[in-house]
Parts: sequence; C-alpha cells; structure tokens
Amino acid sequence: MNKLVLLACLLIACGGSPPPVTPSASPSAPRTEAAAPAAAPPAAGEPRRASRASLHDRLGGKPAIAAVTGEFLDRVAADARIKYRFLNTDLGKLKASLIEFVCMATGGPCKYTGQDMETSHAGMELVDDEFTALVEDFAGALDKFKVPAREKAELLGALAPLQPAIVTPPGRLKPVDDAAIAKATAVAVKLGDENAIELMQAAIVAARRGQRNYADLLFSHVEAIVGAAAVAAAAPTFRDGAPPRIETPLRRMPRDTPPQPRLAGASDDDEPDPRRPASLTGTLTVAGQPLDGLGTVMLFPVKGSGKPRRPKLRVVEQRDKTFAPHVLAVPPGSTVAFPNFDGIYHDVFSISPIKKFDVGLYKDGETRELKFEKPGIVRLGCNIHAKMSAYIVVVDAPHYVVVDGARPFAFRSLAPGRYKVRAWSERSAQPTESEIVIRPGANTAALDVDGDAAPGPSEDKFGMTRQVAESPRRR
Repeated sequence: MNKLVLLACLLIACGGSPPPVTPSASPSAPRTEAAAPAAAPPAAGEPRRASRASLHDRLGGKPAIAAVTGEFLDRVAADARIKYRFLNTDLGKLKASLIEFVCMATGGPCKYTGQDMETSHAGMELVDDEFTALVEDFAGALDKFKVPAREKAELLGALAPLQPAIVTPPGRLKPVDDAAIAKATAVAVKLGDENAIELMQAAIVAARRGQRNYADLLFSHVEAIVGAAAVAAAAPTFRDGAPPRIETPLRRMPRDTPPQPRLAGASDDDEPDPRRPASLTGTLTVAGQPLDGLGTVMLFPVKGSGKPRRPKLRVVEQRDKTFAPHVLAVPPGSTVAFPNFDGIYHDVFSISPIKKFDVGLYKDGETRELKFEKPGIVRLGCNIHAKMSAYIVVVDAPHYVVVDGARPFAFRSLAPGRYKVRAWSERSAQPTESEIVIRPGANTAALDVDGDAAPGPSEDKFGMTRQVAESPRRR
C-alpha cells in the first residue's frame, strides 16, 4: 500500500475552498494526548458489534480526528520541506475543512462541502517528494495519539484511489535549466534576510523540479521581503515563459466597495434616451442547447461604421476566490482595475494573444489597472487558484450586449438595415459570424454558437495544463 495517498485529504488548503466553519481552537493551540483517545478495544464477547463500528468511531470520533489534525498542521508548519505550501492559506479554515473531510470519509456524521480532490489540486504541481514529507508529519501525529495499526490501514485503503487526481505526472513539469538555476543561486547567497534566503532556496528547488508556478510564487514573496531590485538578476529564472509582469504602483480600494455584478457591458448603457426606430430581442444557444454560462452579441452595420463607443473605466474584482464580473464587455481604450478583496493572494494573468499580462501578487483591497486597446477576447485566470476564470471582451462594435444564460438579450435602439452579427459564449473557442436584417419596429433572432472550447481549467501563465489527472473529455 502506497502511504503517499494518505495525504490526499490533507492538501485541501493549497487549492480548494474550505467550508465556512470556525474551529474552536487555532491549529497552534496547545493540545494534550487526552484530547484524542483511541477507541477502546471491544470487550470480551462483543467482537461482532465492534467489527460493525465505523472507522470514525474506532478512531475515537470527531474529537480524536480534530486533535490529530491539529497536531499534523503544527508539524507541517514547522517542516521546511513543505511549510511554504501553506503561505497563502487560512490555517483556521484549513483545520475545520480537514476535520470535516476526514470525519465524513471515515463514516462519521459530518458533511464536507469543499471541492473534489481533482479540482482543488489543479495547477498545484504536487510531486511525490512533497507527499513524502507530509506522510512523515502525518505519521508522527498518528503515532503521538497511538492510533491502532488496523485503523491506520483502513484509512490508507479508503484514500488510495485518490492519488491519480492529485499528483502531477513528471512529464507535465518543465524543469528550469542548470544555467538559470545557477543565476538564482548566485543571488540567493547574497541575501541578508534569513527568511528570504529560505524562501529563495525553496523556490530554486521548485524550479529545478519544474514546479514553475510554485517557484514563481515563492520568488514573489522573496521580492516582497527584500525588494524586486535586490533579486532582479534572478527574475528570469522564475519568470521566463510567463506573460509580462505589470510593475505599476499598487493602489488601495476601500474594503467596503460593493461587490461587482456577474456580468457587465452594453452599448445601450450609453443611450439613456434611445431614438432609433428599431429594436432586437433574441436568444443565444450553444450547439442547439440552452446557454449554460455567459456570452456576448455584437452588431456591426454592413454600411457605415455606426456610433463609436467611449472608453470605460471598469472593475474586475477578486472576492471569495471568484472573479466578478465573470464576463465584461468594454470598448477599445477602456481601463480595467483588478482589486483583490480577499485576505489571501491572487495572481491575475492572461496569455490571450491580444493582451498578455501578469499583475503580480497582492491582497486586502489593493489593485492595479490596465488599458485594453485591441479588440478581442481576453481570458483571465488566477495562477494560484485554477478554478478562477473570467473574460474581458474588448468590443469594437457600435452595438453590443452581454448574454446571461438562456435569458433573452435585447438591443432597444437600432437603425434599420443589414448588420453583421458576431456572437460568442464562454463555451466557444471563437465567435460565430452571421448576418441579419433589422426592420423598423421590433425584431427577433435566434443565434447559435459552437460549444468547442476546451473543458477544465485554463492553462497556467507558463502555458502548461493545470489538469492533474487526464480528463475523459480531453482524450
């Protein structure tokens, strides 16, 4: 039995969304062995009843699981081999999530509400060496509380099938070459801050393994400690192959800024008093099926250019590990701010051809702004949280609207005539084009687009897949 798989349930914090449970004690609070008694052996004459007891009960119930989990997190936090995996983690929420997961997985009366293992570990680039460190820490916690061998074996067996959804196959990692590693090492030996030195060494190990995203994350923390100028010579080691890093000064937005809507952007917003004699309502489907998600519809007059739209100042926020709006339509020349209202770091990036960028790490209401000049579709991602995605559609059409699922879309002010229609959904790789004739009065249209966009999380900022196990939909 491969002990590495035991840690499947213990890595949720690195990428998942823990349930909103507040633990009664912090992971570093003092504990005693009495808090986690192992289940007593069955009394003579009761072997059958004992064998029917759940693993949860034989482990000692939820109090025992809580104590072992806390001890495990204490050991991880002190283990230089793995502790930096938790730099961007709320350990209190992690503890609560782990307790609920293990309680449920062992047959206890708990409900785990976090993500599945594949989703929560996408993009983490976990390797077996890290699992080895975690196994030793977890084994130490189990031994401290004298968990019986039978219960340990059953827990291992129940978690064994999770390994393929968590460990990144070595062939999907791209190690940094030795010359680049040497440059980073030369910078590391000159650092005067002990914490920065440890982080830099961990970043170098990750780069050598090919864990590009993790290495870049660690290096970003080094920059925050000593300043980007002090380690500029090492930046190519960790950033070559990624989109350009935006280095403009950070601004702060008020923490009480209202949440952004799910979708935003319509040319009708520029015309509160429309006077044109025609209108259009319609539906957008994907391969003949109702749209499950968001999309856009753009109208271009076949004759003439139509009224140009003024550039906007818009916001795409990060809040509760989600982008909002999920789809934003703006005219060329518009500026978009990317505030992070979470208490953890996000790293917003795009590798879309019309706008490649990486805004870097920040949190707690800080923001950077970017101008979007070229028409096209920009897919946004967070390089830390693979499940996060959003789209900025830079629209050079005089008429455009964002479509919300199967709900009808509407243009309330159009001039009669022939129009080129460009329709797109987040399930589509590219927009679909057609033509329509708009007559005076009310018009209707049923538009259909392809559903050929690749499923699963987007590629990371180095252009590598963030799927751990190969999805049947990708084969």
